[in-house]
Amino acid sequence: MGTVWKDLLEARYGNTRLKVLIGDVSILSKKESHWWRDLIVSDNFERLLFDHFMSAIKCNIGNGASTPLWYASWTGRKSLMESFPFLFSLAGNFSDSIYLAGDFIDGGWCWNFTRWFDEGSPAAAVAAELKHHDRYSSRAPPAAASVNSPAAAGDATVADSAFSQQLAAAIQEVQGVMNLVPIKDNCVDNFSWALSSNGCFSVNSCYEFFKASLSGPPMESNKVLAFNYLWKFKVPSRILCFGWRFLLNRIPTRDQLVRRGVLVGGSDSVCALCSKEEETLSHLFFLCNISIRIWRRVFMWLDISEDLTIDEFGDFFHFYGKIHCLNKRMIVGTVWLATVWVIWLKRNAVIFKKEDFSFTECMSDIVLLSWRWLCASHRRVNLCSFYNWNILPLLCFER
Repeated sequence: MGTVWKDLLEARYGNTRLKVLIGDVSILSKKESHWWRDLIVSDNFERLLFDHFMSAIKCNIGNGASTPLWYASWTGRKSLMESFPFLFSLAGNFSDSIYLAGDFIDGGWCWNFTRWFDEGSPAAAVAAELKHHDRYSSRAPPAAASVNSPAAAGDATVADSAFSQQLAAAIQEVQGVMNLVPIKDNCVDNFSWALSSNGCFSVNSCYEFFKASLSGPPMESNKVLAFNYLWKFKVPSRILCFGWRFLLNRIPTRDQLVRRGVLVGGSDSVCALCSKEEETLSHLFFLCNISIRIWRRVFMWLDISEDLTIDEFGDFFHFYGKIHCLNKRMIVGTVWLATVWVIWLKRNAVIFKKEDFSFTECMSDIVLLSWRWLCASHRRVNLCSFYNWNILPLLCFER
């Protein structure tokens, strides 16, 4: 099935492997799918920040037809684009493969640098003169030589210029590097994952690679523990993602939208629930008069005053360890996630649907959602009716 899918992609989009390895939007045509464009753009952006996906791919060169000349790290840890920026700036077609950069002559590979540059350009003239004097081949690194010929593109001064000398030296240097990698006729390129011992790609190794590359200042230990505990909850994935963004303060509250230039500030940044203070994450979910009322009612309903104060309940993922019973801790955490989620939904309904806020409806949604999430994952689901959950929530799943 994988081979059929690969053939289908190549029939529709051309050499998809080459495009991913190049990782530059300039090679994409208008007919490309948004999926391919987003993939290339993301890799192109990552390259500006850290060692990108390509640096973890080991290229085993055959005839070079599937490996980009400039972008792939086929000569070592760096690509030719990174190692020889002067040559790359003069190149004509950045997306050429290795196979198009030379010829097989009498069973051996010879580099043809005249193909590297635009026809008629000074760089192409210098490369043609070097070829005329047989200054480069794949069989041995070239000796140092000066370039002196009035035939270069019809300009008698080209060969004597500093540019020509610099280009000739760069060609000699890059050829010395490339000659260390044999190009083999009738042999296809293949690629392996450098981050695993068997050469096979794994999501885990890729995740660890990017995590290490993106590592910034160390996160507070209590926040790390909060994240680790969050992922243990058996709630819908979108709720887990919302909780993760919540703990990172990445919810698009109005103060965040003002900071990003989406809103202009002033009345646009006022809390949608109370219409009094600026809408920040802490205000919307904990300091707003309406939110305070919701948390108090939920706290009373759960009856956990022996374990947590109401302030500690609001900051549950930093104080969950004070609840020693694991089952009880899971119930309280699920209700906490339902509470912040419902507050967010009601806030959005006020803004986008022009609905009036209803405290009774908000509480009903919190109770119903948390019960559904727990019933969907708890092995004793038949022991808890919604009626009992409404009255004694902590006892429902204890029996």
